[in-house]
Amino acid sequence: MADVDPTRSPVAGTKARPARKPRALVSKTVAAVAVAFLLIAFGVSNDDRVPVDFLIFTRDSSLILVIGVSALLGAIIGGLVVRRRSR
Repeated sequence: MADVDPTRSPVAGTKARPARKPRALVSKTVAAVAVAFLLIAFGVSNDDRVPVDFLIFTRDSSLILVIGVSALLGAIIGGLVVRRRSR
């Protein structure tokens, strides 16, 4: 058998994924750390109590908790959308 040429693209019909570039992983990590730092700085500077209105009731909660939960839900939903789009 002949050796496989790594510079050639796979034959149509195969489901081989191209390898990820390490540079992309580093840039995503730096971006995630920067967003986390900004989120923490923004949350610490906003420690007031705010009313959170749910459909049935209203509850007072600290703003840092509201910001954190909103960021977490946004990250989860965004991750699910990106995962679904990549399939």
